[in-house]
Amino acid sequence: MNKTVEKIKQLVFSGDFSGNTKEEIFARCYKAVEKTLEITPFDQQLEAALALSEGKIVQMQTGEGKTLCAVFAACCHALNGGNVHVLTFNDYLAKRDCEWMKPVYDEMGVSVGCITEDTPREQRREIYLRQVVYITAKEAGFDYLKDFACFETEKMCFPKPDFAIFDEADSILIDEARIPLVIAGDVAVRENGSTAAVYGKIDCFSEGDYEFDEESRNIYLTDNGADKAEMIFSADNIYSEKNTGLLAKITACIKARDILQEDKDYIVKDGKIVLIDEFTGRAAAGRVFPGEVQSACEAKHGLKITSRGRIIGSIALQYFARLYPKISGMTGTAETSQEEFEKFYGMLTAIIPTRLPCKRIDHPVEIYFNGEEKRKAVVNAVKEAYEKKRPVLVGTESISESESLAEELMKIGIECKVLNAKNNFEEAGIIAKAGERGAVTISTNMAGRGVDIKLGGEDSSDKDFVVSVGGLLVIITSMRESSRIAQQLRGRAGRQGDVGESRFFAALDDEIMVKNGLKKLCGRHYPTEAFEGAVTDKTVLREAERIQRISESNAFDERVNLMKYTFIGEKHREMTFSKRNALLDGEYNSDMWQKYSPELYEKACEKFSKEAVAKLENEVLAALLNEFHSDYLDYTAYLREGIHLTQIAGRNPAEEYNIACEEYYESATKSVPERMGEKLEELVRCDKIEDYKIEKPTNLYTYLLNDMAEEFKAKPILLNVFSEDDDEESSSDTEQDGEKQGFFKKLFGKK
Repeated sequence: MNKTVEKIKQLVFSGDFSGNTKEEIFARCYKAVEKTLEITPFDQQLEAALALSEGKIVQMQTGEGKTLCAVFAACCHALNGGNVHVLTFNDYLAKRDCEWMKPVYDEMGVSVGCITEDTPREQRREIYLRQVVYITAKEAGFDYLKDFACFETEKMCFPKPDFAIFDEADSILIDEARIPLVIAGDVAVRENGSTAAVYGKIDCFSEGDYEFDEESRNIYLTDNGADKAEMIFSADNIYSEKNTGLLAKITACIKARDILQEDKDYIVKDGKIVLIDEFTGRAAAGRVFPGEVQSACEAKHGLKITSRGRIIGSIALQYFARLYPKISGMTGTAETSQEEFEKFYGMLTAIIPTRLPCKRIDHPVEIYFNGEEKRKAVVNAVKEAYEKKRPVLVGTESISESESLAEELMKIGIECKVLNAKNNFEEAGIIAKAGERGAVTISTNMAGRGVDIKLGGEDSSDKDFVVSVGGLLVIITSMRESSRIAQQLRGRAGRQGDVGESRFFAALDDEIMVKNGLKKLCGRHYPTEAFEGAVTDKTVLREAERIQRISESNAFDERVNLMKYTFIGEKHREMTFSKRNALLDGEYNSDMWQKYSPELYEKACEKFSKEAVAKLENEVLAALLNEFHSDYLDYTAYLREGIHLTQIAGRNPAEEYNIACEEYYESATKSVPERMGEKLEELVRCDKIEDYKIEKPTNLYTYLLNDMAEEFKAKPILLNVFSEDDDEESSSDTEQDGEKQGFFKKLFGKK
């Protein structure tokens, strides 16, 4: 037994735990849990809670009680003067866990609250003052961004970050880490027909007019396609700078038409395009495709095409997590991501053993010649279990697969429930009954579902029978980018020492196999003719399993590479946000008008009073910083749109991108005094100081950009960042600027 756990239990037994040491707080919390929830915490839960309080990632299997572990760590930090955010995967989990654990917090004298998507902003300010707050990671991030649009500190909402505990940590900190949270304003949603007009003219583009790169998921026009685009849209050169926007619309429309699939990549609901999260299979509310792709999908389905206003702030979840001085997390599948947690977040992983030995039987992957043969095997496996009245959970890749499989099973007399992005509001009830006798549940991925599957039903009344037929059978129908998806599904069976079984099916023509070149890896061993039954060739089986590792390695490399591009933007965001907050809370007062426009400043002070002008100056500069940051985001978006169009030989794309951003930021910073001078001229022309109107962001709304930085995966680099004439000069300047070269050399390594 862990020595600290042993000490905690000794304190519990003796009743001597009135102090505020970690062990004493844990002992009090132990007694509070017993009293309020009538649950006796396991030793493994105490070990996990200690690891959380130490800032580690904790791996605990499904059903082992992760939710309770967070309470111990949160109480310990709160009672030592800190504030804790328990960041969950969805509103359902945030609300459920807060209500479930509130009696423990009340007994401990710790204030607790929950914020969901529909919590009013005024109410949020009060809830954030509590010691422990349950909230989704995205809602917390949006509140942080919204403060960038506030001009009065008392209206700001998000507190100074302290300690965050991430539930489903790998889903939030790895799978969704790259997804930017966005706040936009100033421009109300309006009709934008230009993309619809472009979509109406792409009918004549066929496969020979473009190429689709599987790795980057980008569309590229061929020479024939470029000629056709220039003819259709009367463009002299489709690759010229003035046609960059048109080219982006054309490729987006082709991608929406030929690549993005309804019921796999998105669904159409209530007249809107709703994205599907690739890792969870859930409808990703509030998320949009990047660039012109969202509008192109709307045009594809004849929907109203809208613009989403001007972006005034953005932060990726991985950088939002880093705002907290201390973070920890819990999940059932951390082990395969240990390196990434340590590399990106500096967090060690603690693997907590199950309380009871795991009795689940996990079969190796079964490979079939094609999807048709695989489907037959899946149906037979479900049928075999159904005939025994054994409960089955089937994890599918997409909505279309879940629905077509359900339809096929229904035709042969197998009743089943379907859980996917179209009906995930029913998820708790569906999952809770998935362990009943004869239940067949077909679901997209299970990450963040948050409900245990109990054998024999919600009350386990029929458990003996279900155990007698082998417990829950989990069937996985495809190999995905991350092995954690399969592990999450497998973990639904064999809960807390229960019996269970999992089977894993794949096909040689699965997307992951084709994308990562299985046929080439197998060479002469790759079968050329269709056959029934599973693949038995050991070389093919070995290489198929290797595909999973290749895919995970590629995804890891992409995330590392993406950090090289996003690092500079996060640095600039932090600089801008910090300066703006300092202006509003009184830590810093602007003196630009006095320093750069002294005569106009004196005139304004005589006209309106020095105190009034000084207060206004801070607000004007704060508003200018909003405008400044929006301009910066527009500029970086422009750079990214052109990244795959032209190659500058011998350059490191990440380095070129970051240098361009740094130079833009420095240049824009130097322009601020001049822009402030223009604002002062406008003020002096006013008769009353109240007549001066500060340009503030309006009509604020938030969304997530489904931006996996596909343009950064492409080998070609920036469009017109440096002209050919500037190449030698740029190279020389970079070498002479020792500080800049050293910074980027340290970050990116040698060229």
